[in-house]
Amino acid sequence: MDMRNLKAFIVLAETLNYHKASQILHISQPALTKKINALEALFGALLFSRGPHGTRLTDFGKKTLENAQKLLGHFEQFKIQVHHDLQDDAPHYLYASSCFPIYDSRKMEEQFFLSRQEKVTLVLITGLPFEQQMSLLNSGLLHIAIVPMPLISSLTPKKIFTEKLVCLFKKGSDWGQSLTELNAKIASLHQLINENDISIDSTNGINAFSIYNNSMNLMLRTNDIMVMIELIIKRNGVSLVPEKIIHSIPSQYLDSLEMLKTEMEIDFGILWSPVIDYELVGEAELFSSLIDNM
Repeated sequence: MDMRNLKAFIVLAETLNYHKASQILHISQPALTKKINALEALFGALLFSRGPHGTRLTDFGKKTLENAQKLLGHFEQFKIQVHHDLQDDAPHYLYASSCFPIYDSRKMEEQFFLSRQEKVTLVLITGLPFEQQMSLLNSGLLHIAIVPMPLISSLTPKKIFTEKLVCLFKKGSDWGQSLTELNAKIASLHQLINENDISIDSTNGINAFSIYNNSMNLMLRTNDIMVMIELIIKRNGVSLVPEKIIHSIPSQYLDSLEMLKTEMEIDFGILWSPVIDYELVGEAELFSSLIDNM
């Protein structure tokens, strides 16, 4: 994801005026429209609607705005901290990223703090697309990335761990009433992967949660767990996710969801930056071991 496109979305969402937003961003209105179209193509959903009453955020756009503001804020802070890292007298930071929310992240930070010997701060970043993680990793702006093995290309993982995949759907829905049919669809999906040695939307969906309708057609891909839950509960969707990701779902929603275990598994690799600083190697080893053990 191009962070400049994300900033353009936020400015337009705050002004709801293409002319005013393009002036603030110092770009032309066609260029602004191109950025918004690129984001909508990436998300697979409309962010804005244009009508006689002007530009308005769609329901999806409203939900996305808060998360976009948070992500851009984290990214700006990330750049500031990277700049500090270049100063000799600045504290060291270990930047670790995962394409899905790191379950028990607070426990992870506590264990890292108790185990470390040097004054190194762990910075956890979640929800970044695979391509962005790899770009930051290769440039040295990111030290560690956790990604699905089918997506790994050139870097050799330092550690590998395996996750069971489960189907997540609404309790009392059609999915729950036809578990035999759902199991058959999952089994045929699993057989397709094994016979052809390919990765499909369900495994790539770990990078961005994929939600399907009753016909197993893709409804949306998103890195936002709350958007995934809303589509599952309100629109009777189903999603294939790692079993431990359930721990990242707010407890108030769990009573409305049902989980069906599958025989499918996916391997995750812990990748290190090829230009990681020597003083962070020990901390990277510690973090990788914590992830592996959890």
